[in-house]
Amino acid sequence: MKRLSLYYTLGLIALLLGVYSCKKVNGINNNTVVETPYSLYFSDTSGTIFVSTDGVTIDHIVFPPDAKPTRSIVTSGNNILFAKNHLYYSSNNGQNFNLTYDSLTSSSYFNNFTFGLPLPSSYAVNGLPIDLNQSMLYNVSSWGNRVYATSYSQNVNNYLGLVYSDQNGYYATWNMEASYDTNAIGQPATIGVLPVRMTSLTQLVNGYLCGLAYEPTSVIAPSTLTNHIRYVRNFYKTAKTGSISTSWREVTSNPDNVTSIFQGSVGSGNPLPPHLGTPDTSFFTLGHYNNRLIAIDQKGEYGAWYSDDFGANWSQYTGLPANVPLLCISAPFEEVCLIGTDSAGLYILNANTGIWQQNNNGVTKNLIVRNIAFKENIYKNGTVSKYIYLATNKGIFQSTDGGHNWIMTIAGNYVGVY
Repeated sequence: MKRLSLYYTLGLIALLLGVYSCKKVNGINNNTVVETPYSLYFSDTSGTIFVSTDGVTIDHIVFPPDAKPTRSIVTSGNNILFAKNHLYYSSNNGQNFNLTYDSLTSSSYFNNFTFGLPLPSSYAVNGLPIDLNQSMLYNVSSWGNRVYATSYSQNVNNYLGLVYSDQNGYYATWNMEASYDTNAIGQPATIGVLPVRMTSLTQLVNGYLCGLAYEPTSVIAPSTLTNHIRYVRNFYKTAKTGSISTSWREVTSNPDNVTSIFQGSVGSGNPLPPHLGTPDTSFFTLGHYNNRLIAIDQKGEYGAWYSDDFGANWSQYTGLPANVPLLCISAPFEEVCLIGTDSAGLYILNANTGIWQQNNNGVTKNLIVRNIAFKENIYKNGTVSKYIYLATNKGIFQSTDGGHNWIMTIAGNYVGVY
């Protein structure tokens, strides 16, 4: 009995220590004090940008309505950056914004390369009045918060359609990205014609930054191509330095042997559609899931594709609705992968089958999901709370269980969230 009593006493002491260790210490409750809080930025169709520290209530407006919906939002260091017609930044938590860059690529630029009459210049390539492309801005935190922006500034010498800032996007800190490997020995890469228009970026878990570009007709001999307008091209970069080993390398497969576009020797593989001889009606943007690269067609004709070799070869996913624009993709915490659609709700990737499934747990089937973001609170006791957010035409939706169940927390017609 003495031995059992001793164990019981020690267990009781341990239990009490465990309970009281989570109680107030010097007046602070470690269960409720957030050591690293987050800020959620989101914008509506009027162009207003809001901030919230809990995703449930609006703290304040950081940018007033201007009738120009926000196309992309990122943070870099202490700066907030957002893209409308131009790129703006704030270094004082949104108290005021200043122009930082004025030559951003708009997807409406590519309407000039569609068949038939082009859409109005105010419309994006998917036919919607909102030009969505969250990945047109990308902050690479592991590269010292280097922030990239896609740009239409023209330079025929080694131009990739990218500019970057190593000073968190401040004015007059932007440089043209021109580190292009023209001698990728031993790589599945071609030496393609430049310039190209980079339109989308994403970084894999292994640190590789991947980019997707379209080939403007202006650099293709018209006699070479009949009813094909442009070619989707894929690139990757392993680090921010400009040495030849860390320059952008192209990995686009060239099964059609289009020498006017590609001057390399790679003729095999499966590039993103459409292929040569097929009318070009796609506009892909990039996302990822761990080390898998994923491309979604914002026009809706070609669905979603994946690549496990940085974009050299692509395979098509199944389970997504046909002929529906896919507006956004995100892999929150690399634990789940989500795609938002135009009027067909939210889709989640089944990790066991590799098939996309509609997620209706709190999200309606016909919802317009325009953007996805994820945040976390880390408490002083080490507990981590993870949140995923959707910007939709009905409001901001929040999930606290990895994107499986949702509740609407803020009503409204929202475009972007970060």
